[in-house]
Amino acid sequence: MIYIDKGHSQVPNILLTDGVTEAQNLRDAYDNDNAYFEGKRSSDVFKNSLINIQNHKCCFCESRVTHISDGDVEHFRPKAAWLHELDGLKKPGYFFLAYDWGNLLLSCQACNQRAKGNQFPILNSIIRTTITSTYDYSLENAIFINPAYEDPEISITFFEEIPKGNNYRGRKTIEYLELDRLSLNEARKEKLKDLFALKEVIQVIQNEVDREKAEEILRRRIAEILNENLQYVSMVKANFQEYIEFN
Repeated sequence: MIYIDKGHSQVPNILLTDGVTEAQNLRDAYDNDNAYFEGKRSSDVFKNSLINIQNHKCCFCESRVTHISDGDVEHFRPKAAWLHELDGLKKPGYFFLAYDWGNLLLSCQACNQRAKGNQFPILNSIIRTTITSTYDYSLENAIFINPAYEDPEISITFFEEIPKGNNYRGRKTIEYLELDRLSLNEARKEKLKDLFALKEVIQVIQNEVDREKAEEILRRRIAEILNENLQYVSMVKANFQEYIEFN
C-alpha cells in the first residue's frame, strides 16, 4: 500500500455537479424514509480519473488492475451497509459519501469484493450510531489505513515479500484486507527476484569499479520503480532502503 496523492488532481466535474445533487437527494430521501438509502449506485464515469491518479494500481495491494479487469470503484467507507462482527450487515452505511471524492479509490476485485467487502471496523464504535443522523464522521477513528489521507508506510512495512504491521492499525489492515494472501505474496516475490539477484551479485564482486557499476544499475532500476510508481513500490522501498537516493 502506498500513499495516493489526490491533492494535486482535479475533482471530476461530474462529482461537483451531478454528484453533489445526488448526494443531497440521498440525504433528503433518507431523512424522509430510513429504508430509501439502499440500492443506489455511484457512477463509474470518474473511474478514469482514479486509474490515472493511481497509475492503474489497486489502492490496497498495489497490483496493476487494468491489465486483467476494469477494476472496482472502492468506497473506503461502504455506502450501503457495514459489517458487524457479530450481527452481520448493519444498515444504513455511509450512503451520503457515495459521491465524495475523498471516499473513492480504485481497487482490484480481490481486495474490494473478496477481502474488504462491507467491512469497516472503527476504534470508537459508539460514534457510528450517530453518524446517519448528523452525517458527520469526523470523530470516527477508522482502523483501516486510508492511503489517500495518510502514509501507509508508517503502519505497514515488508520483510521481503511479506507485509508486516508496525502498529495495531497496520496489523489489522493486513489481516482484514488479506494483504498477506498467498497469491499476492507470490506475485510480489516474483517482482523481487531480479532485484535480489543483482544485490547478491554485488556482494560477491571483488573489483571495486565493477561493484560500483553494478550498484549503479540497481539504484537506477529501483529509482525507475519508484519514479514511475510501478507495482509494489512500498515493498521495494522497505527492502532496498540503502539503494534509494533521496533528494
